[in-house]
Amino acid sequence: MEGVFVAERSSYHHGNLRSALLEATIALVRERGPRGFTVAEAARRAGVSSGAPYRHFADRDAMLAAVAQQAFTELETYFAGLRLESSLGERAEQIAVAYLVFAREDPTRFAVMFGSGINKDAYPELLEQAGRVQVLLEAAVAPFVPAEDVVQRAAELWSIAHGVTDLAIGGNLRHVMGPERLDGIASSAARAWAAGLAGNSAH
Repeated sequence: MEGVFVAERSSYHHGNLRSALLEATIALVRERGPRGFTVAEAARRAGVSSGAPYRHFADRDAMLAAVAQQAFTELETYFAGLRLESSLGERAEQIAVAYLVFAREDPTRFAVMFGSGINKDAYPELLEQAGRVQVLLEAAVAPFVPAEDVVQRAAELWSIAHGVTDLAIGGNLRHVMGPERLDGIASSAARAWAAGLAGNSAH
């Protein structure tokens, strides 16, 4: 018992308690799903006492929200690193495929972002970070659409990318096609969306 508290004090002193708890949370989600663990189990996994997490998190939902916020930060960084092409169709395709690749790299991370069942309205910092991803998408489409439509069009592109990705990650397209064709579905869906915008603007 003494060793547990020594580990707890050491982690806390070095500022690692929060990150250790987040690592424990994501590991438990991988094993049991977003709702299949307790705060006490996360504490045990991190090697601290059952009361230690409450220094940083009110409850399990707060821990999941922090993991989701971290994941949205990683998505923002991922999108920010794209070298976007010059046409809307190419950009839309890049973003949709990149979104699928990001989710495929770590499906558990993606599940926490969107499938954890937490009330995001209760976590303004999480909403703010998700909003930064939206801002990047707005910047990507802004040169091609009227200013008053930028927010909606960026949200549409995100919705298209997310729809294909969610089906793909959940294995819900296996009866239609193999995983090797999923990038193509993301590409064609994004290009069709962009072509639709171009067609509408021509009228």
